[in-house]
Amino acid sequence: MPKRRRTRRQHNSHPVAATWIFVMILLVLGGGMLLRGRIKTEIQGGAVTQTSSSTESGQSVAQQRFIKKMAAPAVRVYRENGQVLPSIVIAQAILESSWGTSELFLQANNPFGVKGAYQGRTKSFPATEYVNNKKVTVNANFRDYPTLTAAILDHDALLKQNYFKGTVTDYRTAAKLLQSNGYATDPHYARKLMNVIATYNLNQYDT
Repeated sequence: MPKRRRTRRQHNSHPVAATWIFVMILLVLGGGMLLRGRIKTEIQGGAVTQTSSSTESGQSVAQQRFIKKMAAPAVRVYRENGQVLPSIVIAQAILESSWGTSELFLQANNPFGVKGAYQGRTKSFPATEYVNNKKVTVNANFRDYPTLTAAILDHDALLKQNYFKGTVTDYRTAAKLLQSNGYATDPHYARKLMNVIATYNLNQYDT
């Protein structure tokens, strides 16, 4: 008889132990899944934050690099001669060279599309002109500069001599003067310059 009781107790204890083991397994699995969910959420949240911060300024990495590349010599030259606002220099370079991707910029250090020759140096490239408000492509000779600083100095002298009669310290006025005095044949050139300067906060370099 005693043996039978012990046998019954052993049989009765197995379901209880199995139940506890099953509950523990569920807790462990549930906790792991919850932890994985939190980690995944944090990773996704971090990715969204990084994406947002990279696009908040509206500039790509390449655009930021080009702005900085133009800003450094433009500011330095302006502090030396006070002729052309850095914002105008940078904005013209953006428009004329398509953010530094044009062959004229890459091969001749000419970000402004200045035609002619520089100290006897010139190169021929296709150019877009406006004839009766229509776009046409023509071949033209452009100045070939040894350095970007040389291009900015020459560009400043050209603008001061032919397009600005006095000292201009407001980029809107400068853009309108370039338009009215015939710097470019594009009928919307002044508006494009002002939009670029405002969009990328280029007037920060004027102070």
